[in-house]
Amino acid sequence: MNDLKSATSYTSTSLHEAVKLRLDEPGSFSKTVLPQTIPQFFREACEKYADLPALVWETPGSGVDGWTTLTYAEYQQRVEQAALMLLSVGVEERSSVGILAFNCPEWFFAEFGALQAGAVVAGIYPSNSAEAVYHVLATGESSVCVVDDAQQMAKLRAIKERLPLLKAVIQLHGPFENFVDQEPGYFSWQKLQERTFSSELKEELVARESRVRANECAMLIFTSGTVGMPKAVMLSHDNIIFDTKSAAAGLQDVQIGKESFVSYLPLSHVAAQIFDVFLGPSHAGCVTFADKDALKGTLIKTFRKARPTKMFGVPRVFEKLQERLVAAEAKARPYSRLLLAQARAAVAEHQITLMAGKTPSIYGRTKYWLASRVIKPIREMIGLDNCRVFLTGGAPTSDEMKQFFLGLDMPLGECYGMSESGGAITLNVDINNLYSAGRACEGLTLKIQDPDCNGQGEILMRGRSIFMGYLGLPEKTEETINEEGWLLSGDLGYFDPKENLVISGRLKELIITAGGENIPPVHIEELIKKELPCVSNVLLIGDHRKYLSVLISLKTKSDGKTGLPLDALREETIEWLRDLDIHETRLSELLSIQSDLQLPSDNAAQAAALEITAEPKLLEAIEEGIKRANKHAISNAQKVQKFALIPHEFSLATGELGPTLKIRRNIVHAKYAQVIERLYK
Repeated sequence: MNDLKSATSYTSTSLHEAVKLRLDEPGSFSKTVLPQTIPQFFREACEKYADLPALVWETPGSGVDGWTTLTYAEYQQRVEQAALMLLSVGVEERSSVGILAFNCPEWFFAEFGALQAGAVVAGIYPSNSAEAVYHVLATGESSVCVVDDAQQMAKLRAIKERLPLLKAVIQLHGPFENFVDQEPGYFSWQKLQERTFSSELKEELVARESRVRANECAMLIFTSGTVGMPKAVMLSHDNIIFDTKSAAAGLQDVQIGKESFVSYLPLSHVAAQIFDVFLGPSHAGCVTFADKDALKGTLIKTFRKARPTKMFGVPRVFEKLQERLVAAEAKARPYSRLLLAQARAAVAEHQITLMAGKTPSIYGRTKYWLASRVIKPIREMIGLDNCRVFLTGGAPTSDEMKQFFLGLDMPLGECYGMSESGGAITLNVDINNLYSAGRACEGLTLKIQDPDCNGQGEILMRGRSIFMGYLGLPEKTEETINEEGWLLSGDLGYFDPKENLVISGRLKELIITAGGENIPPVHIEELIKKELPCVSNVLLIGDHRKYLSVLISLKTKSDGKTGLPLDALREETIEWLRDLDIHETRLSELLSIQSDLQLPSDNAAQAAALEITAEPKLLEAIEEGIKRANKHAISNAQKVQKFALIPHEFSLATGELGPTLKIRRNIVHAKYAQVIERLYK
């Protein structure tokens, strides 16, 4: 264990200041996890599991059948080489290395290499604009930035003059513009790899690594703030290692050297960091990289190759899988559909029996055994037949989706955490219900602040994974971590009788009506979606208004390459409409709007929304669904009075969803301002 750097406070807002560690947290787990730097953790794993496969990625025309595999020993060599490459182009100690790229092995090499060279890692969402990239690099005092391709390099070219600390930009993949490897400060990864490094530079790397301390900042995670520029969450080496070991302790049935993961979620997000980058070495697991089109449809191809044993996905990822399976099922023969429906019901019944802590009867076990034989080919088809843990988080997961996957023997366990908590705080792995986010991970403590009569209040958390502070923002840091070390999450929740945490809303998203009622929108939105299987998005309106209303989008297909919503309705929408004796298959026909909205044009979308004249039978059915949802409302103030249809689903490409696929409510409010005003006239 390295000595810790001297520190006077448990929080810090500077890359050059360390923090005191809360080594005296209650429970034995915190005492067994000794402070460690990430380079130490990484080296230990690589030496211990030297000959086991660590990383796999597609390399058409080379490798074995077009795939390359790296062992842990080779992984360690690549990281050391990356560290020397970064040193050779001038990476500064305690500065950050920005990484603006889609998931690939070089992301991992650059990350561990930067940390070994005494720098800090700052991941950047590939979808960020040049101005948002500038914000990350300027805030993070970046001395080097690694970019994916020519498209990302163009963003750096536009802003580099305004970044005096930025010494070098390294492009990973071609084609390359003429200035790369020609003009000072612009490099290709390939050419840097070919360099021979002096013994002096290697000695400098050893010296740099020896100065790294576990209580210093290792990583900046930029919160995908819905208002204003994102804040830089500072995570120490100890934060990340502790959260990794805490999460690993909560994952059951771990088979060292046999675990398989797929890396596809943005590595600039804390969940992907813990799940992809750090759980791999802690389990001697193998990580397979998906390609850039993973979320547009190619993810299943990677699943089939990797056959992951554990999977984490935001709800939208599981929704995409569900859409694909529902579409395939719709094409099957009636007899096959009936057989599958019965098999799914039997599997779900078996899972619910186990969740309730009961032992299935011999008849129940036999029925499940037969049903699982029908279900297995579906899981094989999507490459998830080996997967034993399915985790979801980052946004609410609907009951309907949980039930769907339960019937496929894929119980979705919610986990809860945030950038500021260093990753997962709860895991619902030993699933005994479908409504909670599970219990607190090892070494972490949760409490509810000022609970109301139902036990609901703001969720507070404390432990060694809680972040250091927001870079350069001492006041915001003080607002978020109180003097006793509790992180104020801004989320609402309560504990069930078994100490499972139930997330019930977000303080900042609370709608306060003109009558002063505090209303959590997510709960009401989910109630409506449950009643209306044709609906993709529901957004609750009502802040400072006399009553609640909702914007509703119907489920349509989306373009596999651009991610833009299409005019064609999804199979489940068409089937739902057929029951109403409506036979349209396109949204434009259903809503009497033009078929090509030339998305992502906000003006065209708003204009179309104002022109919608839908089938009376459709409007009536939606109204009935809202009335059914209103029966579950906690009070009259929480009942929805009016609704308006909008002309396309929310998506990343059209701007309503952020990089982590959460709804950007303020964007939707601005986009459909006229439609909203019409609901209150």
